[in-house]
Amino acid sequence: MQSNLDRFLALVRRELGADDVRMLEADEDSEADERELQCRMADGRGVSARFDVAPTDREAKQRRLEMLARTFDGVVQDASPPRRARPSVERCLQDELSAFCARAAALNAIVIDANSPVEWGAARPQEAIPLGPRPPSTSTAQDADEASKPEPDVAVASRRALNVVRGLSELAELRKGKHLRLTERTGDTPFVAHSFAGIYVLVVVFGAPFDELRAERAIFEALPRIERLVLALPPLDPAPIKGVMALRRPRRR
Repeated sequence: MQSNLDRFLALVRRELGADDVRMLEADEDSEADERELQCRMADGRGVSARFDVAPTDREAKQRRLEMLARTFDGVVQDASPPRRARPSVERCLQDELSAFCARAAALNAIVIDANSPVEWGAARPQEAIPLGPRPPSTSTAQDADEASKPEPDVAVASRRALNVVRGLSELAELRKGKHLRLTERTGDTPFVAHSFAGIYVLVVVFGAPFDELRAERAIFEALPRIERLVLALPPLDPAPIKGVMALRRPRRR
């Protein structure tokens, strides 16, 4: 980047026949005298060309300097640090759900669609998706070894909670404008389920009896941000993963 800028300054010196060419900072207040020509760049910085004697064709050289500055604006801007790419909405949603889990002391937090089997996001998405059938293997010993491996606790708890929520009769009532707010503190998988934006449900999964007040407070604080991110997801659903069918989200009217 610096070499491009050096080449630009050298070109200005050669084209104008100047004795010295330098960059002026955006906040540098410098008045040109009869032996100097100046021109501001798009980023606020300037170019100063100084001559041993005042140029007789000052206006022509000034126009030439301005033309060179416009041509090489991009080169000068390249000397600035590049902008960092913004994370995707999907990544922001996962980060928000992960931070929420830490505040609520939860194992997982999953956003589901009440009208389809889609999971729109999860703090630990690899743990939220139900396991599909194992691929066929030519080694029965390998199959037996894989089948004997215990499933991760988070995966088991997430799947159990999702199965319970998916079976709730209240889920079908969301499309009629009703809300779902359920706290299950007993059983193998304690969880909390909160509906939002009409068709979505936040399922918060715990691995043991939990502090209900702490969970409710964390949900109250995080749900507006989670809702904004879910509604900002692309119109087309994410690509299906691990056997989960992705459906087109109904358009809002």
